[in-house]
Amino acid sequence: MKIIQAINSMIENQDRITNVIQTEEEIFFVYNNKYKWSIHESNQEPNEILLYLYPEKDISIEDLSKIEVWPDTKFIVYKVSDFKTKEVFESFNELYQIVKSKVYGVDDLLDDIITGN
Repeated sequence: MKIIQAINSMIENQDRITNVIQTEEEIFFVYNNKYKWSIHESNQEPNEILLYLYPEKDISIEDLSKIEVWPDTKFIVYKVSDFKTKEVFESFNELYQIVKSKVYGVDDLLDDIITGN
């Protein structure tokens, strides 16, 4: 399952997660300055996390986050329920928590506390 390997790589290299934008529905982000993603928890299904990959190169993450109707935008969606293992849920959830904490600058705050600055 390459997507799980990719998620775990993003978790291990979370400093490469940038341009984090929270909307009402989801959180958009860029990984490694080139891969555009978004992630959110489902309102309809408990423990369901959805991760979207946007392969188009000609649209910015800012523009993606403002789209309200998606007819022409290409994306690939990965869902926890597609895999049905506890480990997959844990990986999706950990990535979601990391991205969510970046929205509020928690990483920088905690780094500041840890280093004593």
